Amino acid sequence: MTRIKPYLSLLSFTFFTGTTFHVTKHALQSFTPAQTGAVRFLFASAMLFLFLFFSDKKLLRVGYKNLIVFVLLGIGGVFGFNTFFFLGMKKASPIDAAIIAAFGPAITVFLSLFLLKTKIRWNQYLGTFISFVGVITVISDGNLQSVGNVLESGGILHLFIAVFCWCLYSVGIKKYLSGVSAIQTTAYTSLFGMISLVCFVIVSGEFRFNPDDIPTSAWMAILYMAVFTTFFSYLFWNYGIQKLGPDKAAVFGNLIPIVAMFTTWFLGESPNPLDIVGAIVVIAGILIVNSRFGKFKTDPIKTSTAGTA
Repeated sequence: MTRIKPYLSLLSFTFFTGTTFHVTKHALQSFTPAQTGAVRFLFASAMLFLFLFFSDKKLLRVGYKNLIVFVLLGIGGVFGFNTFFFLGMKKASPIDAAIIAAFGPAITVFLSLFLLKTKIRWNQYLGTFISFVGVITVISDGNLQSVGNVLESGGILHLFIAVFCWCLYSVGIKKYLSGVSAIQTTAYTSLFGMISLVCFVIVSGEFRFNPDDIPTSAWMAILYMAVFTTFFSYLFWNYGIQKLGPDKAAVFGNLIPIVAMFTTWFLGESPNPLDIVGAIVVIAGILIVNSRFGKFKTDPIKTSTAGTA
C-alpha cells in the first residue's frame, strides 16, 4: 500500500485540478483574478495551519534555511502561478488552459536538467517538440497566423507563465525540500503565497468589495478551490513529488486535459475538435518524454530532516 500511496495522491491531484478550470471561470465572473487568488488562499492557509496544529505541532517550527525556501517558493510558485493563472483564465477556455497545463511536464524535464542535473535524452527532445506542436494546434485553432494575437489577447501567454511558475515550484521542492514534510511544505508555501496575494490586492486597490454583492455560487467556487484544489491537491502533489520526484510526478499532468474534457461534456458543452486533437498530440509527446528509454539519472540530493534545517 505504501508504494501505491504516491500514485493515488497524484491521481487525486489530477482529478481536482482537471475540474478547477470550469470552477475558476465561474468564480472570475464575480471576483477579479487577484481577489480570487487571495480569498482562495486565505481559506486554504487557515485550513492547512489548523491541520498542522492538530496533527503535529512540531512542524510549526521551521529552520532558517527552510524558511527562506518556503518564502521563495511561496512567492514564485503560489503567488506567481495563481496571479498568471487567474489572469489567463479570465480570457482562455477551460480546455485550452488544461491543455497548456499538460505541457508542464516537458518544461519540468528541462528545469530538472538545470536544477537537478538530469540527463536529457533524444526521446525527451522529440517528445517536447511533439507536445509543443499539440499546444500550437490548440491555441491557433489550425491557423498559425493567429498565434501571435492569441498569445497577446487570449490569455495564453499568462497561462504559459503560470505553468512555468508551477514547474519551477515543483522542481524547487525536490531540490531544496526533499525530506521535509509535505504538509509543512504545503502550509508554509501557501502562507507566503497568500501574504503576497493579499499585499497585491491591497496595493492594487482591489480589496474594496461588498461580500453581500457576491452570489453564493461564486463563494462556493472559491471554497471548492480552497478545499479541494489547494488544501488537498497541494498536499497530494507535494507528497507525490517528494516520493517519486518531479520527473515522474509530472507525467500525471497528461490526465488533466482529459478530466477537463470530461467535465466539459458533463456540463453539456462540446469541446472544439482541434482541442481534442491537440490534447492527444500533447499527451503523446509527454508519454514519449517519460518513456522507459528516457529514464532520468539524477545526482544524489542532500536532504534535510523534516521540520528543521
